[in-house]
Amino acid sequence: MEKLLNRAKDIKIIFFDIDDTLRVKDTGYMPASMPQVFAALREKGILTGIATGRNLSGVVPEIRALNPDIFVTANGAYVVDCKGQVIYDKPLPEIVVTNLVTWLEGSDVDHVFYGSDQVVASKWTNLMSNAITPVYGKLPVDPDFYQTHAVYQMLTLSEHDEQLVLPENLADQVRMVRWHQHSSDIVPMTGSKAEGVRRVLDKLGLSVDNVMNFGDELNDVELFDLGGLSIAMKVSHPKILEMADYITDTVENDGIEKALKALNIL
Repeated sequence: MEKLLNRAKDIKIIFFDIDDTLRVKDTGYMPASMPQVFAALREKGILTGIATGRNLSGVVPEIRALNPDIFVTANGAYVVDCKGQVIYDKPLPEIVVTNLVTWLEGSDVDHVFYGSDQVVASKWTNLMSNAITPVYGKLPVDPDFYQTHAVYQMLTLSEHDEQLVLPENLADQVRMVRWHQHSSDIVPMTGSKAEGVRRVLDKLGLSVDNVMNFGDELNDVELFDLGGLSIAMKVSHPKILEMADYITDTVENDGIEKALKALNIL
């Protein structure tokens, strides 16, 4: 613990996942302590960031109300500061998106497009509703969205999601990261929350030793690999628990506040 406390002295920016880290995905519950925690970090001169698989439209009002300094969204593909200034903007190549749509339609897989600030479904089904509504609510439907908008990532939605295998013409371009029993993120091969955070650190002149990350799921793996201090919520994917420098309590039990106090950040 003494080593962790020494490392915590170097922290200058903290990134928080949203779902099941800052708030409970299925219920929307967020601890009443969060506004005070963010305000206290601000008073100490520690920057705060959101690092999420959601895009900007999915950063719900109560998270925006915390006034974070940075938004790393769409698993690192679109990054802006609190004033809306774009730090990093890396959509999928158009040909890759077109090939993905062809493959998904041929595989009988519904899908979701992530624009920079829009989330659009290819169609709206009960399966789609069950997976997506807790995160985004009901989505607009436009199967041709990708023809007129930049797409930063996609989601698969099907009863056979675990059986999907990327075809050869896509396997070296994108990768799939499961986040739901019926759905996977489709992100650039080199894309991740860590890539977005790296861009922020470069802009701010900070090193990985200055970073603390809170997360719980597989799309936090690269972020935990990046360096700094990695904090896992008590109810996290086993791989995240294994990688974490420190495991804190659940969202409902003020896990974030407890970890920050235990590490003498607050």
